[in-house]
Amino acid sequence: MENSTSGAFGLLGGLPTISLDIDAGDDVPPTSYVESAQLPKIVATTKSPRVEVTARRNYWRDLNDEYRVTYRAYRENEEALEQAQWYDDYYASLPAWQRPIRRLVKSKPSNNFPRTRRPFSAPTYTPSAKQLDNMARLLTLILADTEAPLTIDWLEVAELYREQGLFGEAKDAMDRCPEDQQRVTKGVIAGLVDDRSVGPVRFRM
Repeated sequence: MENSTSGAFGLLGGLPTISLDIDAGDDVPPTSYVESAQLPKIVATTKSPRVEVTARRNYWRDLNDEYRVTYRAYRENEEALEQAQWYDDYYASLPAWQRPIRRLVKSKPSNNFPRTRRPFSAPTYTPSAKQLDNMARLLTLILADTEAPLTIDWLEVAELYREQGLFGEAKDAMDRCPEDQQRVTKGVIAGLVDDRSVGPVRFRM
């Protein structure tokens, strides 16, 4: 939602509501809060760079959510297969006469029973042209200091570069991050850069 009176921009539909102290311009009529589905229209029609960067940032996250749903379902299936293999290995280790009984009562292996770990994997991911266009424009706005006097979040810049497959630029951006900034997130992104992975981070950024 852009509002020329209050300068507020609100986003609903599973995303946090955001309020910014901005001047959206007299050409934008006051409206109510918008749903995620309306983000493409907002980013295409707003004449306020500060509103655009906020809308595109949320559009970036919104477009990534489909992969996150796929990722979670994929990992849950992999973990279920690993759990089933653990039980099968346990039953196979028992004397033959015990196996039917243990399976019938669903006897659980002890915690110290060895577990065969499946190699970690994730579903394949390729960003769409829509996602690439949005990320490129968002980067342009951020690097132009559109949100000044707020400082640039170089970790966010690194993630935008990484998701476009620009791994060298992503590393350069991470080198500009303060050492103590979001240490866990920085480690996750650094690992994905090293793996040359373009998939969105596992959690909402």
